[in-house]
Amino acid sequence: MIIKNVSLTQLLSHPLNNKIYDGNMEVDDLADNISKVGLLEPLVVISSGKGKSYYVISGNRRLKALKLMGWKKTNVNKVIIDKKNIPFFIVSYNTTRIKKASTLVREIEILEKFYSIGRGKRTYQEKFVNLTNKEKVKGDTRKIVSEMIGISSGQTTKLKTIFQIKPILISRIDRGELTINQAYQICERHKKENESITTNTIKGVKNQSSKRVNIFHKSSVDMSEIPDGKISAIISSPVFYKLRSYSKNKNELGNEKNVEDYISNVCDIMDECYRVLSKNGVMFLHLGDTYDDNGSLMNIPHKLVIEILKRNPLILRNNIIYKKVNPTPNSVKKRLSTSYEYVFFFTKSNNYYFNHIRIKSKTGVGLKSVPYHRGDTDSTTPLFSDGKKNIQDYLDTDMLDIISAPVSNQIKTKKKFNLIHPCPFPEGLSRALLALVTPNLSKENRIDDMSNFHLLDPFMGIGGLLFDGHSLGMSVWGYDTNSNYTKVVIREFNRLK
Repeated sequence: MIIKNVSLTQLLSHPLNNKIYDGNMEVDDLADNISKVGLLEPLVVISSGKGKSYYVISGNRRLKALKLMGWKKTNVNKVIIDKKNIPFFIVSYNTTRIKKASTLVREIEILEKFYSIGRGKRTYQEKFVNLTNKEKVKGDTRKIVSEMIGISSGQTTKLKTIFQIKPILISRIDRGELTINQAYQICERHKKENESITTNTIKGVKNQSSKRVNIFHKSSVDMSEIPDGKISAIISSPVFYKLRSYSKNKNELGNEKNVEDYISNVCDIMDECYRVLSKNGVMFLHLGDTYDDNGSLMNIPHKLVIEILKRNPLILRNNIIYKKVNPTPNSVKKRLSTSYEYVFFFTKSNNYYFNHIRIKSKTGVGLKSVPYHRGDTDSTTPLFSDGKKNIQDYLDTDMLDIISAPVSNQIKTKKKFNLIHPCPFPEGLSRALLALVTPNLSKENRIDDMSNFHLLDPFMGIGGLLFDGHSLGMSVWGYDTNSNYTKVVIREFNRLK
């Protein structure tokens, strides 16, 4: 029934409409279109039960646009709908709208509740969806819902999975930072990681201490098992702030409420690292940054290093840039994709383990021209290339044969240990850093017994670094708070005996 010249003050947006489409009600373009061609269809309303006012169940964006344009009255089409069927009609009237992921999730939730109580299964489905009673098969509700909201059944399943596992990713999809498929992959990986961090799922001992293998299921904030100055090299990657979950403990490192507490907690562990590091020892610390809620980088690695240096008289030798070969994909539109992380190189003194390693140069062999300031005044140059160059503090594609990607490490971890570690230390990076400090690889850096070289990883994880060090003859020390990891690392070391 058409009712003419209804005051806009009598028209109310239906509460369910606000619940579903809040945040998806931009009307500027719509208002501009109405000003040019007029209002082509009347708003569809039902009685609100509150005097002479009406609930708008189709046309809430148009109502908002009309108010923006200063309209006072408009025509409406009043319909009679069973209260129980209102959710179905509200979604049905919005099938052509371009929707955000958060809106789609709310539509899915509303429609699945609607069908779960058996309301309108055939009467209304046949009106809007090309299905008949003969086509009714087990589980077709998802197909019906998907067709109604205009996406595939697969996308419906993925959105539900994302909302159940990591609902915060829905807002990132809305902002264009992730696609539905990318967010779904993150959630699938999260499920597999969650299986690995479940407490005590692997049988076996949690600690092992021997001459060359020392593994402990505990926090490295207390490494009282290690005497002062015993460790020759520390290579590790502390838990990044607010990026991964490594256990079921809500108070785990990296999950602090503020970054200051995180920095303080990591520095407490670095204090222990300083204590156990020998005078001629070295330490490589691999760190990544985090974005805050406003999308601003927090500069955590540098803040952390500054605090470490305040607490302990370490020497910062290099700020190494590690360019990831295969970074996690994203679809951010308002900043550049992140493709690197930091490795900070510390020593206790000027006399320490280090190998001067040279790698193949792209420039080739022979006499090469260089900038004038590199040559003598007689225009000759001191540079004679031997086809090699020093490893630089920017580890990029020149070292593809050395550096590998974290994703490939996770695949290897799954195959070897049947565990998915949330963020394993990049295998190639750890080996490259090991090569820089391993004794007996150069004339200047030699010891008689490699077992006297002690390698520590205070954030061991699945122990990839320690296995590499052990294969070189080193004594290895590892700490982790996840018993699954310590048990499986001990098990694999026992197999090497």
